[in-house]
Amino acid sequence: MTAIQIFLSPRYRLLSHVLFWAVYMVYATLLYGSTRDDYWRGFVEVISTLPVKITAVYFTLYYLIPRFLYARKYPGLILIFIISVILFGYADRFLMHKIYVPIYLKDYNYEKFPMTDLAKAIQRSSIVYLVVFAASAIKLIKKNYQTERFSQELGKEKLDAELKFLKGQIHPHFLFNTLNTLYALTLQNSPKSSEVVLKLSHLLDYMLYDCNVELIPLRKEVQQMQNLIELEQFRYGNRLEVSFSVTGDVSVQQIPPLLMLPFVENAFKHGVSKEVEEAFISIDLTLKDQQLILRVENSKAEGDTKPEAEYTKGIGLRNVSRRLDLLYADSYDLQVFDEEDTFMIVLKIPISAKGNLVSEANPVQQSLV
Repeated sequence: MTAIQIFLSPRYRLLSHVLFWAVYMVYATLLYGSTRDDYWRGFVEVISTLPVKITAVYFTLYYLIPRFLYARKYPGLILIFIISVILFGYADRFLMHKIYVPIYLKDYNYEKFPMTDLAKAIQRSSIVYLVVFAASAIKLIKKNYQTERFSQELGKEKLDAELKFLKGQIHPHFLFNTLNTLYALTLQNSPKSSEVVLKLSHLLDYMLYDCNVELIPLRKEVQQMQNLIELEQFRYGNRLEVSFSVTGDVSVQQIPPLLMLPFVENAFKHGVSKEVEEAFISIDLTLKDQQLILRVENSKAEGDTKPEAEYTKGIGLRNVSRRLDLLYADSYDLQVFDEEDTFMIVLKIPISAKGNLVSEANPVQQSLV
């Protein structure tokens, strides 16, 4: 935390006030003392009227500004400000006459400059309100700083809550589709059912426990992609050809959980489930130049003319697209290629050499990644 942040933070309010008055007293003493080459006299002049300046400052900070400026009661603000200027001017002049004048101006002409002299009171008030304006400026800057910081924290909490909500929706989505696979195998009395149950348990363990953090090792996501592929292969058998390749070291990098699995699941859902003859799915994951590139391509059933939106409107893909927007803003790239016989997505997200995903778009989003 910088010195400015400490000064503006409400946690250090007392310290900031003490520091403000200490700086004022040192500055004013040096200023008045240098003009007369007598710094003790300058100190006496400062200290003799300090109570008026303190009262004027806190009257403005804690009464005028909150009650009238923030409430936009400008006529009342102007009226009370004018009255206070005159009153504090007379108060400052009164203390000067009672403390400073008897010590340093013993031959002062009270008849020529009486206590009731309005011009002299306004002159003294101008000195008082230099301090008031300085303190008010600091208060308004502090208020703006706190408002901006609160807005940022609120935005971060909102993003975090939405990310958790979207991630929570993905869990039952994967479970639903995997149970459908198991149901189909049990209807066939397939001996592979036990293997499906085992892999399903691994997938549930991943979703229920490993995914309760902001970042997971990339290798775990890759393992569950392979797990999902094997689950689907149990269902489709020999009529499905799947290729899955990984280029680059996935043992160090980290990514948000369940970020790539929906794309793989979508390929099976739309590219294979309605195929009568042999179908194919090709999945390539590449780490290169601090970037993760995922390419998922699947065949389309003959005569399938559904538009691109039909392939991308499922719960899983809608959620993962929204999560990408929240986590990366404009620093990711998702392309969809809808050809006559094939459907392909290409996802590119930044990834640092140290293993943490980065987003240059927004500092609030970066703190969530």
